[in-house]
Amino acid sequence: MKIYSLYDADGRVFSVVSLQQQDLITDLASLNQASGHVEGSVDGDTHYVRDGQVVPRLENPAILQGRVLNDLPVPCEILINNRRYEATTETVELEFDQPESYRVSVQAWPYLDKEFTIENPA
Repeated sequence: MKIYSLYDADGRVFSVVSLQQQDLITDLASLNQASGHVEGSVDGDTHYVRDGQVVPRLENPAILQGRVLNDLPVPCEILINNRRYEATTETVELEFDQPESYRVSVQAWPYLDKEFTIENPA
């Protein structure tokens, strides 16, 4: 039995399959609209496929200084308590109108997601 990982056009691994008949992998990839496949089980949370090779996802360069996100990958998405915002600049100033704890996540493929917690006191 062989194990394969299927990936999309951006190199995101979206499925890991095991097949006894290795000649079926091309058909299976096509049926799942995969851009390609690689041998073995790939953890899509930490790796992706670039030029047919499995490589680690990049460290996210974003940093939080006070209420300012700096060194953002452009473009990226910023999730604040699961609400999504698009960012097209390397720096974003965050403003909050309610006293609570906010979970902020910076997402930009192929970078790893980076999370911060911001306390907004009363």
